[in-house]
Amino acid sequence: MAVRIYLEESARRFETGVRELEVLGGFKLAGDGVPVRWSEAGVPGISWDGSRAQLSGAGEAQFFRGLGLLRERLAGGTAPFEQTEAPVFRGLGASFDLSRNAVMTVDALKRMLCRMALMGYNEAYLYTEDTYVLPEYPFFGYQRGRYGAEDLRALDGWAAALGIELIPCIQTLGHLERFLHWESSAPLRDTPDVLLAGDEETYRLIEAMLRRCRACYRTKKIHLGMDEAMNLGLGGYLKKNGYHESFDIMLRHVERVGALARKHGFEPMMWSDMYFRCASPNDDYYEDDIEIPQTVIDAAPADMTLVYWDYYHDDEAFYDRYIRLHQKFAAPLRFAGGMWTWLGPAVDYDVFFKKAEPALRACLGNGVTDVMITTWGDDGGETSPQAMLLGLQAWAEFCYTGGMDRGHICRRLAACTGADGRALARISAFNKTPLLDAESDLPNAAKFLLYQDPLLGLYDLDIEGLGFARHYASLEAEFAAYAQEGGQWTLLYRFYELLARVLKNKAELGLGLYRAYQKQDRARLAALAGQARQAAEDCGALRTCWRQLWMAECRPQGFEVLEVRLAGVQARLEAAAARTEDWCAGRVQRLEELEEERLLLLRTPGTSRLHGVYFWREIASASKCF
Repeated sequence: MAVRIYLEESARRFETGVRELEVLGGFKLAGDGVPVRWSEAGVPGISWDGSRAQLSGAGEAQFFRGLGLLRERLAGGTAPFEQTEAPVFRGLGASFDLSRNAVMTVDALKRMLCRMALMGYNEAYLYTEDTYVLPEYPFFGYQRGRYGAEDLRALDGWAAALGIELIPCIQTLGHLERFLHWESSAPLRDTPDVLLAGDEETYRLIEAMLRRCRACYRTKKIHLGMDEAMNLGLGGYLKKNGYHESFDIMLRHVERVGALARKHGFEPMMWSDMYFRCASPNDDYYEDDIEIPQTVIDAAPADMTLVYWDYYHDDEAFYDRYIRLHQKFAAPLRFAGGMWTWLGPAVDYDVFFKKAEPALRACLGNGVTDVMITTWGDDGGETSPQAMLLGLQAWAEFCYTGGMDRGHICRRLAACTGADGRALARISAFNKTPLLDAESDLPNAAKFLLYQDPLLGLYDLDIEGLGFARHYASLEAEFAAYAQEGGQWTLLYRFYELLARVLKNKAELGLGLYRAYQKQDRARLAALAGQARQAAEDCGALRTCWRQLWMAECRPQGFEVLEVRLAGVQARLEAAAARTEDWCAGRVQRLEELEEERLLLLRTPGTSRLHGVYFWREIASASKCF
């Protein structure tokens, strides 16, 4: 039920933002509502005397955080209370990957911004590689669901009213493969995903990007990307200019792009990994004993903020060391952590919590004042934005309380979004079973067991004896119960219910076919053929539900990739059934797919320890996909 509030004169400046919150149904402006007053103060807080709410803090973000706290406290009763908070970071941001096919609709992003405002965020980054319109470059984001200028301006205004600074996060060197693959982009191409540094055509493109961002965003901040530019200078650049050290090319490019950004009124930032890779013998970002040469430190511009991204470590000491390495540079520093949304359709909160708290504690202990959480969707944006809310809430609660108490996070999540933190946390279970070794290296069973071929069974031997079929049957019942509770999250829970339904029949299907064929067990193979047909039927229902969930949150472009994948899964399940039935009936003499010996790929021999595989093209077949 919406909390009816009345903004007193001191809080009237927030009226536009509060009216935006009404879209979520959590608040309603009304003359007879709870009176809310506001005062600017160094320490954010909220008090309730039984008839009036007093909110205080520094600016819009803390006002809206206060509204979220008010809603939570009033839901528990109307007794007077007083509460203060002590934020440990100055900048609290979240980045949304709008470039790996899942381009959120403007309305979905508005809803996300409203929820973030109640959590207390004051920054949001829109990661757009080529998913915004550049009029001078018609193939930039062509058929990718790109945003027009009016979309970005509307989002910028909406965010500002909620106390959130909307920041463009673009790419000006690498990660531009979808634009660079067009023939018209050939003059701009060094390697398939890296721009041709040093070429004037490249800087005309980058200036067009900056002009568009300047016209659409009010912020002075811009994130220029420039991470993971592997093989820089070894493609078109090499043919045109001969061999040059990639680091030298990088330095000249950073200087040129930074100057263009400042020309257009921006204060630029970039990912820091390329400075570290040049000091690594393995071209790696993370080295236990790495030391950055002073020449590299001196070469980095002092007015280009470095963003240290690290999603992988659970040792606070590692973050301590790397933060201190970053602090040797003259440039300001920000930190970016990850929510583990890139494993497939199931975000892994077990991994997220294991790595997030030591990272944030290291930031706090080393004086890092600005942090952001990233939500990458590397292989097609398979994780629903709705499933990300628990991680966003956890990041916010550390900022305002200095800790990550799960019960507290779930209560805050319910107040800010209406979502059930217990249900979202359980999504992690799709990636592993209780029989898996706890030291497993980021397994993502929900993805590789969904997409692997039932007749080829690349990962069949890896999962033998780990109880995946029983596990998914249990998860199906669990998420069916969540879905029956109704409400705005029903479609999300229904999706996970159907994913579990497919996997309970498919996860061990290939292994069953392989073992039964070895024994020439026709009765067992006939039963498994029926199981394959049931899984194919369930896969059709999953595809329909996934399409509905996607269309409720994202622009349609990009879902065709997931639809092709799922339709392929369904077709191969039907083929597995047909091939097996033909053998059982004597119409074919051999099933060559089931005759080849299975090999371990993901499992450490002699253990129950797995690691994951993250790209569909590596899962679907051992043959060439694309």
